[in-house]
Amino acid sequence: MWKKALWVYLVLYALGVVGVIVYQAVSGEFQAAMLIGALIMYVPAGAVFFELRGKKVPIIITILGILITAVPVVGIFNFNDFSLATIGKALIFVPMLVALFYFGYKRLFGKKETA
Repeated sequence: MWKKALWVYLVLYALGVVGVIVYQAVSGEFQAAMLIGALIMYVPAGAVFFELRGKKVPIIITILGILITAVPVVGIFNFNDFSLATIGKALIFVPMLVALFYFGYKRLFGKKETA
């Protein structure tokens, strides 16, 4: 059940990143650096996507995904006042962080198969 919810979240996350890119292009604030920054946000989504499909993702990619996802959350709380809107913006990234921590923990401390 939670994996189906995570699939829905991944689709919404990907659409959100595309929405940010389109908004920047339409508003006239489009720059190449912003495009690269938005595309980097697909690294954690890719790690969760491949883990959900049953593929092994290198732990360094999972750690990089945690770092990429945690930076916006820290920035939201650092540069904004502490209000319900701020908490709501930060909660957008919580499912991604939880999934990355879960798959990273499972990868490091999961059952070891002995031959």
